[in-house]
Amino acid sequence: MEAERFNQFVQLIESVHKSVNKIKLSIAPTLGVKSVHVFWLYELLAHPEGLTAATLASKSKIDRSLISREVEELRAGGYIEVAIGGGEKRKNYNARIRLTEQGRELAQTITGYAMAAQLAADSGVSEEELQAFYTTLRKLSNNLSQLAEQPKALKADAV
Repeated sequence: MEAERFNQFVQLIESVHKSVNKIKLSIAPTLGVKSVHVFWLYELLAHPEGLTAATLASKSKIDRSLISREVEELRAGGYIEVAIGGGEKRKNYNARIRLTEQGRELAQTITGYAMAAQLAADSGVSEEELQAFYTTLRKLSNNLSQLAEQPKALKADAV
């Protein structure tokens, strides 16, 4: 029974992830950005003080090496500015990245798409069900994150 539940959990999570990625992939080109940029712009809108490249990498679960190249594309497109302090190297992962006015406008458009997707996904689900779902999903995510940090703690005979 537990093995079946684990299989169902993994399949559902992967299905949700693939659906979200497919939505981002279909929307991003119409906005003139890559799908990887969509989450970053959305996240930067929520943090007007800016975020570091390291924080963006961590939040999006993307390798820091990818961040430099992609951040440069957003900067060249006029969507972000990178606050470089006195003498800091240009690719400093601790430099603050902030939205420009053009970036804020695009991020607000992305927010509109995100809210529309959320409303469609929440259709037929009560507020109580959503709260219970997110509470449970957060606990599962935290547990799995801890396990991922210490995979040797996992024992097959613990069942």
